[in-house]
Amino acid sequence: MSYSNGIQTSHEVIGMDLTGSAAEDKVLSGPAGKTGRVTGISFLTTTGVTVTASKVQVGVSGGDLDAYAYSTVPIQAIGAVSNDVVDGEIIDGEGGNRIPADTKFAISNAGGSTAGVGNAVVSIEWS
Repeated sequence: MSYSNGIQTSHEVIGMDLTGSAAEDKVLSGPAGKTGRVTGISFLTTTGVTVTASKVQVGVSGGDLDAYAYSTVPIQAIGAVSNDVVDGEIIDGEGGNRIPADTKFAISNAGGSTAGVGNAVVSIEWS
């Protein structure tokens, strides 16, 4: 499977709230018949993340929310950018950073922080 001429998509979640319980922020499907590879996750903090770090996750909608990829959002001040690029590593020992073809997936937050809101962008290449 070659990703050299894949379809590039970026999915933005504005106002992702990292407090409380984990939650699906956006549920999506890729192009029909295409397998996705998560190539990047970034998060711009708009309300400081306090006490406990959280995660931006890409996973199975209604299931394992970090099955494909995640990026840790550390305790940080407003305006800090967490730009972790997922680089072919196996996440959670399950799906790696590959999203199966014709599968609904979710961009979600892991919750757990006492404060923290920001804007997340997940980049995916489909082939």
